[in-house]
Amino acid sequence: MTLPELPKDLVEEILCLVPATSLKRLRSTCKRWNSLFKDDKRFARKHTDKAAKQYLPLMLTKNYRICPINVNTPSLEVKNELSLLDPHSAAQFNIDRVFHCDGLLLCTSQKESRFVVWNPLTGVTKWIELGNRYNEGMAFVLGYDNKSCNKSYKILSFNFCNKDSEIYEFSSDSWRVIDDIKPRHYLEYSRKCVSLKGNTYWFGIDRRRRLWDPSMALLKFDFGTEKFGYVPLPRPCQVHGFEASNLSVVKDEKLSVLLEDGSTSKTEVWVTNKIGETNVVSWSKVLALYPRADFWHGASYLLNEEKKVVLCCKSKRWMEEEDKVYIVGEDNKVKIMDSGVYTIEGSCPTILNYIPSLVQIERAGGKRKRGD
Repeated sequence: MTLPELPKDLVEEILCLVPATSLKRLRSTCKRWNSLFKDDKRFARKHTDKAAKQYLPLMLTKNYRICPINVNTPSLEVKNELSLLDPHSAAQFNIDRVFHCDGLLLCTSQKESRFVVWNPLTGVTKWIELGNRYNEGMAFVLGYDNKSCNKSYKILSFNFCNKDSEIYEFSSDSWRVIDDIKPRHYLEYSRKCVSLKGNTYWFGIDRRRRLWDPSMALLKFDFGTEKFGYVPLPRPCQVHGFEASNLSVVKDEKLSVLLEDGSTSKTEVWVTNKIGETNVVSWSKVLALYPRADFWHGASYLLNEEKKVVLCCKSKRWMEEEDKVYIVGEDNKVKIMDSGVYTIEGSCPTILNYIPSLVQIERAGGKRKRGD
């Protein structure tokens, strides 16, 4: 008995509800589906809007590789490294910084005068040459204009001292200098910057600061206006002597900050309202933690707001063989697990929530490409 074939539109509606990682496994079952998942911009956008988001923690290791991790207390499973081949050398690309935006990873290496934007789910890559722009003080973040109907990705290149800022546009495959965007604060890339709704957020230190007063601020770069702005930090930063020490994103909807009280071992975790729903950013405290005073130093973290649990990755201490992953809840009990990986020497460990997506990378002229 031959089963009737479902209408194409109905098939697409059903596939739009399937999680992205499951669609990847379906690519080999049907040529039409493979083409739909890989090349159809319209379907990719529709899937992003309708499918439930998945959040997959990734870690950057000492071997300059990215590893997915699966946390099931009391154990932690480190999965196989993700493969990113450099087409010039046919060897693995050594990643020392990774930045996540909208299902894409921007990966840079201090030893290379180029970097790559990569979709690990589909295998799409875009290699970008820096030419004479390259210097060791440069950093790069990825974003898009969230007020535009069609996402057109851009990269902001900046120096830690905020000199020579430029924008790379995928649509034209070209760089251009941005004038008069220097904020009042030095940008602290090393203290974690994150992407949310196409814009980049990170900490800055006031140029007029005194040594004993870091005057930390939370900055936002809007890729639509190509201007910097400021986001108010929670009130304890302003009146109670707390300092913001790290930044994270919660479910691709909210910002979260860790606030440390320098005079005690108290740490507070705060989250914003949903970014973009209103023009006003408000904060609420979700956790008050009391691990030892230096516990959060050099830590990278993720927050599960519903379970009120923080997943934290810290550099190994002297005589320890590998980095540790800590889980801290509102009961202030700390669960310690060996990560099984080694982060880059001299760097804070990086842990981030990757959101698998069918998003495609634009090529000059408005076309989409598989890789180059």
